[in-house]
Amino acid sequence: MRRLLAICGLFLIIFPSLTAEAADPVEVEVVLKRHYIDGNETVVTHLEKIYAMEDFWSTYHDWQLVTQKEGQVVLKQDVMDISPSLKKDGYFGIYKGKLTIFEGRPIDQQAIQSFYQINKGKLESHQAKQLEEGIRIQSKEVYEEVLEAFRSKNELKALPS
Repeated sequence: MRRLLAICGLFLIIFPSLTAEAADPVEVEVVLKRHYIDGNETVVTHLEKIYAMEDFWSTYHDWQLVTQKEGQVVLKQDVMDISPSLKKDGYFGIYKGKLTIFEGRPIDQQAIQSFYQINKGKLESHQAKQLEEGIRIQSKEVYEEVLEAFRSKNELKALPS
């Protein structure tokens, strides 16, 4: 509650014409940044008329304030899911010996992000083939399962003492 009051107070300093009884709304550029677990970020910008400060903050109650200046408010949100672009076109594959995410199938070589070295000798033949053809990423669960499955293939086993 203190944080909300502090933000509201700062908002009034930056937008002094906006009070609970303001006759004219204040128009601000609202920048919404969403950060996804796969490292992607989407940014949406729009103009919004603010009639009451309380209404504005209740609309964005699950967002964090990043910056605020006259005429602009930047908010961010951490989304515990993979990005829409990854759901649409993402594939796991292998590139230069590393587990890699591609935009489209790995054969097109549109690498987006690499993770860790894959020891091909530890892979079963069907796993190697899956990586060559590309493993479609359509959900957070698939994303996490593939990362974990291939990470565990590369972990060194503890030697008995």
